Amino acid sequence: MLRRIEGRVEMTVREVVLIGDTRLRQTAQAVDFAAHDWRQDAMDLADTLADLKARLGFGRGLAGPQIGSCWRLIAFDCHLGTFVAINPRITWRSSETFSVLDDCFSIPGRKVPVMRSRSITFEYLDFDGQAHVFERLEPDLAELVQHEVDHLDGILMVDRARAETLEHRARS
Repeated sequence: MLRRIEGRVEMTVREVVLIGDTRLRQTAQAVDFAAHDWRQDAMDLADTLADLKARLGFGRGLAGPQIGSCWRLIAFDCHLGTFVAINPRITWRSSETFSVLDDCFSIPGRKVPVMRSRSITFEYLDFDGQAHVFERLEPDLAELVQHEVDHLDGILMVDRARAETLEHRARS
């Protein structure tokens, strides 16, 4: 989030945590609204995504662990809007799946084919603790949310790589 400090606007941008860092493999902790220590991480997450999008020209989502945060937070800047989802969870998945070529800020320069549910419903809380629900998302947004929620559970796209891709690499 932009903050005004001594008359100037300033963002707090963190380094993106890269594959190999054990923080990407940790299960993120649920946010306790009574505590306030998660709020700075949430603002920094939004700032970092905005910076990545401005510098690189892309970026629709970023999860807390990708900036070293231990909290269940996801920043979005996509067709869903620009917001931070707190304690997000997928509540429904379609039985129909599809293959998508996944990429990730934490694994730069690599794309991996993964299977994702074609549609999902997910819910989250906003900064005020108000619940929000996005029902039956289209495939492009469904795969984005699934990717980011995976980060909160310590799962990376390489963990979901399609089996035939891994078998082909093993034979090569």
